[in-house]
Amino acid sequence: MKNIVLLAIISTLIQGCTSVAQPTASRPLVEYEFVNPTVTVDLLLSTALSNAKVGVALVFEHEPAVMGDRFFAAIGLPCRKLTSKQTGQHIYCVNTQGNWFKVKRVISEYNESPIPEVSL
Repeated sequence: MKNIVLLAIISTLIQGCTSVAQPTASRPLVEYEFVNPTVTVDLLLSTALSNAKVGVALVFEHEPAVMGDRFFAAIGLPCRKLTSKQTGQHIYCVNTQGNWFKVKRVISEYNESPIPEVSL
């Protein structure tokens, strides 16, 4: 009898946890143009993105910028960061034809209001 009651309680608890509403995004996180870029960057920037070492300073759109790390995007394309004090971080990726393109900004972090501290 104890086993049946215990099994019923555990089943109720497990079922209750599965019925919690999951958060959903209110806007798309990535736009379609990321997969099929139409505008590539100029030859000078393309060469810098391909060859410059991490931390190298260069002039980008008439302002100083620093070349960032290389990484692979979720769709498997090699990408690179370029950071400027004026305009922030830009991400460029190489498409399947070998051309660099600028990636539109996406939501990169989920921020939630902090949980208030409770003193006991």
